[in-house]
Amino acid sequence: MLHFKLETAMVIKKLFRASILNPKGPGSSEFYEDGALYVENGLIKSIGKFDEIAQKTKYFQLIELDGVVIPGFVDVHLHWVQHRVRGQYAGELLSWLKSYIWPEEARYIDTDFAIAAAEQFYTDLLRTGTVMGMSYSSPHASATDIALQKMRGDWIIGNVLMAINAPDYLTDYSLHDPVLLKDFMARTDRIHYAVTPRFAPNLSAAALGMMGQIAAASDAFIQTHLAESRAELAWVKELFPDAAHYTEVYDRAGLLTKKTILGHCIEMCDAEWQCLAERGSWVAHCPTSNEALGNRRMPLEKLREYDIPFALATDIGGGPSHSLLHVMQRFLSVHRAAGIPINVQEALYRGTLAGAEAMGRDSVAGNFIPGKRADFILMPTMDSHDSWEGWFESSLAGSISELETRPQGTWLSGEKVA
Repeated sequence: MLHFKLETAMVIKKLFRASILNPKGPGSSEFYEDGALYVENGLIKSIGKFDEIAQKTKYFQLIELDGVVIPGFVDVHLHWVQHRVRGQYAGELLSWLKSYIWPEEARYIDTDFAIAAAEQFYTDLLRTGTVMGMSYSSPHASATDIALQKMRGDWIIGNVLMAINAPDYLTDYSLHDPVLLKDFMARTDRIHYAVTPRFAPNLSAAALGMMGQIAAASDAFIQTHLAESRAELAWVKELFPDAAHYTEVYDRAGLLTKKTILGHCIEMCDAEWQCLAERGSWVAHCPTSNEALGNRRMPLEKLREYDIPFALATDIGGGPSHSLLHVMQRFLSVHRAAGIPINVQEALYRGTLAGAEAMGRDSVAGNFIPGKRADFILMPTMDSHDSWEGWFESSLAGSISELETRPQGTWLSGEKVA
């Protein structure tokens, strides 16, 4: 007689009790003052009022949290290899790159240095509540491998591709050669990888076109910079004189897709906005970096006019802080100062669910919907306010250091990690 042993995997059930704020869209959120988030094996099973969820649920570990639970932040444009030198500036964008950023990125050829930097990067980001994002690496394949191996949270990362108009100590390590890039991608987790031309001046039109072909063939995400400063715009015009505008350089190369995330997009004409709208590409809006580097305000009204999707980003090291709370603060401030109507509901959405949508992860992350990962942060207890909007607005007040330490904890898949 044969005997079979039936083994049932252990189901870990947790019921988190706290006030809960759940963004649903740019102008839509739900708030539970005494809320519950029921989690099984790291996935959300239900959300709602505590009494109602508790009555329907059996055999759970109750975890009571003193504060407001919100989804973890999503940062769709930053450079992990610039994290150590965030807040260090040398005037305009191009001179800043030459003086600070490119020498710093050259250090990532050292694997021990890169390992330590990657570990610190993920620790710092989780501490400030960021659980997902899109990141540029240095040109070095080894540094990109390290960032992927050390990953904490859910990230899409790409080694910057740069062949010309940059120091040899970087271009010599770039994988812009199609054979090298394809080989690297073949042994890389494609779910977490993006084809990453640094920006148009660092590649020829032919090379950009090859990057577009490789991305299309592999259905890969694409990330690059577009129209960040007037000096950059003039340089692109000099390098690509036959292009009608900067955006056309990328469009000819096939780099504008629904899986493309474009950093900045400040110095743009209407034809460019129309092109982005037609291609379905995303904009990574980086208000803190734009301020720090002395660039103009990104014209939010144009994104609205052309219905172009966008999400918020820190752009460290251009941005002085890796805190999305700081980005949301400046997002509201700079556009309100220009007379653009904007509210905290949109700020919350653009720093959470919108980022997950940009990354193609909105079915598994970004807010509290049953079936998604239980990735969330705990914000301090609400003071006396007439609405959650008033509380969240007050939560965005303060200095960079205050905002970086405001989250009280971060959870990934229902496990506290910071």
